[in-house]
Amino acid sequence: MGIYIRREGERFSLLFVSSLLSSQELFESSKCSSYLQIFKLFFEFFPDLSEKMSEEHQEVVVTEEGPVPVLKWDLGLFEQIVRSFRFPPEWDARYPAQGQTAADAPPGYITLYEDFFLQGNFRLPATNFMGSILHHYNFHISQMSPPGMVRVRHFEFLCHSHGIEPSVDKFRAFYQLQRTMGFFSFASRGAAKKILLNPPKSFHDWKPKFFFIREEVLPVAMPFRDWTEAIPKEDLPIPKTARWYQQLTPTPNRVFGENVLVAAKMSDQWSPSSREVPVLKIGDQEARLYQAAFSTFGGSMGVRPLHDDEESWYDQIKGNFMFPAADAFASPPTATEGAQYPKPRPLRSVTLAGKETLYLSSEESVGSSSGELSSWSKIFAETCEEEEEGGA
Repeated sequence: MGIYIRREGERFSLLFVSSLLSSQELFESSKCSSYLQIFKLFFEFFPDLSEKMSEEHQEVVVTEEGPVPVLKWDLGLFEQIVRSFRFPPEWDARYPAQGQTAADAPPGYITLYEDFFLQGNFRLPATNFMGSILHHYNFHISQMSPPGMVRVRHFEFLCHSHGIEPSVDKFRAFYQLQRTMGFFSFASRGAAKKILLNPPKSFHDWKPKFFFIREEVLPVAMPFRDWTEAIPKEDLPIPKTARWYQQLTPTPNRVFGENVLVAAKMSDQWSPSSREVPVLKIGDQEARLYQAAFSTFGGSMGVRPLHDDEESWYDQIKGNFMFPAADAFASPPTATEGAQYPKPRPLRSVTLAGKETLYLSSEESVGSSSGELSSWSKIFAETCEEEEEGGA
């Protein structure tokens, strides 16, 4: 394993280049303590670097587990994510075995992180915009950090809440790709206005909180981008006179309730047969959806009836998602290029609960206060209890 220090202007990056040793073999080796000493010496020689490092740099803590830490989160929370986000059994979401890392996804599976969902408003099926981001920047979703996910989804929410179709070109007007500790994220472009207010200050211990899921849930080509590849700085003109640029105003980051994401066309969890449309309300009046991001806003999510000539809300939003092909899970998973790391280790089996069919209440809270997670009871549908009457 090698550790390299790369300087990019006023920024410093620590790069890890690992051999094909498994993570457990690597971090049990006698070399690991030597690398930790290198970090200590590095910061002794450059004591002022902590002030120059970005928030993604600041959030990473080097521990005895190394740069790719082993699994360390609760099985119960994983199972609650599977139930609450309604992963169907055929997606085969798996809780990793003890000692595994995010690099150990078996053939035909991908790695996703807990904070994508709980902090980044990410949902499956993913949106077409998320697919276009992965395609344009040419990296695997498991190489994205939670701060990167927050920026992508915040931008998507802001666009849809203003009636603007999100696109990679619009996104690039505000953000520049960056790499931090081997993961990809996005930094605000210097000359562009800052549209993301109050981003999470840190993501504590996010790397050990991951799970595996069938790669077919994201039907888009996702090669692994070389972590040591230089990222060119983009010098793009700022479209200050464009109407869409003027409409996208600074808006806080927030973890939203499910119906806010449905209204923003970022979640498909809405009944296809519903004759109602999710809307943000204050009193009896409809409000602009972007207002849900402000903790001082006193409204809540409600519904309005469909107009006579209006198609169902589900039909209006379903084209915004990358649904897996109908027969995608008919066959066992197969190894595909870029889908996994070498030599995956075996997983223990996990029994998944059946897919829930309960849809969310239309009167749920719009989200949490000032950067904190909403309670599970406010964001997600509660688990259905078996009815005592009318059983089969």
